[in-house]
Amino acid sequence: MLFIGIHGLLFFVLKKEPIDFIQNKENATLPVYDTNGVTVYFKKWFHYIEDHFPFKNDYISLSNKTRGIILNSFNAKDKVVLGKNNWLYYNACIYDDNGLNEFCGFNKWDTQQLNKVIENLKTLKKWCGKNNINFEVILCPNKQSIYPEYLPNVYEKNSDNRYEQITKALPDIINLKSIFQSEKTKNPKQLLYYKTDTHWNEYGAWFATKALQERLLGSFPFIDDLSYTLKDSLVNHGNDLANMLSLSNNYCDTFCIVKFKNKNPQKINHLVVVSDSFLGSMESSLNQLFTKITTRHLYNDGIPSPQYLLENKTDVFVIELVERYKELLTGNISPDYYK
Repeated sequence: MLFIGIHGLLFFVLKKEPIDFIQNKENATLPVYDTNGVTVYFKKWFHYIEDHFPFKNDYISLSNKTRGIILNSFNAKDKVVLGKNNWLYYNACIYDDNGLNEFCGFNKWDTQQLNKVIENLKTLKKWCGKNNINFEVILCPNKQSIYPEYLPNVYEKNSDNRYEQITKALPDIINLKSIFQSEKTKNPKQLLYYKTDTHWNEYGAWFATKALQERLLGSFPFIDDLSYTLKDSLVNHGNDLANMLSLSNNYCDTFCIVKFKNKNPQKINHLVVVSDSFLGSMESSLNQLFTKITTRHLYNDGIPSPQYLLENKTDVFVIELVERYKELLTGNISPDYYK
């Protein structure tokens, strides 16, 4: 009762911060009763108290430290998996809360779903070809697809998953998983992903840009191969997965920057790219190839219409999405692409 009383008092006294910078989200605002009724009103109060509970992130951090030591696991709604050597993995997909199940080969696409993906991508490719637009898909592998050796031993890949289903059904698609596995073998000490983040680093993103560049050379032979240097620096904090646990200060990670020695004298005029957050690490390398880059958010904007691509004088159209979001390829595209 004393604990509850003290925290209840602090709840009303302490300043309510609008942003939770540790977990990188907006905090709930003071609820206002409206026509949605009592139930919704009390749910809003629950979220408000939850977001502004005094020392919330300190308690989450303490809880996860304790669980990590005793149980070798965390309690971030089972979304963060503690791997070996302080590697963290994201356990979620857009269609499956337990995304590592899909990694292991469960929950394959059925014939109808896979055929829809094939139809969509072939239709987009065909329409773009007719209109002198280069079209490519950059499917970014989940971190566990490239670094499975740091996963807990319970996660074992037994058969092909949905990524392999796509690459086998569409052998002409850019196969970043194969490229990354090859580069990892050649240079195992140079990481392609962050240990405490869901994302690839600039080095991994550069190989995606390089694969795209090689596809475009036939249409744009003036885009030279770019020489680059790498700069790695150790940072005393973890990234997004560590933040989900309120344990950012308990992890170290390596920040990677790709610097280009020379610039292309001539660039491709306009890239339109439908993307997610993985595009961020690609921007520095894509800027070496394109004069103008128009980004469309995967969720908010979606796949553009043929009219949009034509009106904006698109030279290259790319869909970039991380492996766990690939279910969006099963959606419906504009019927104008079939004309």
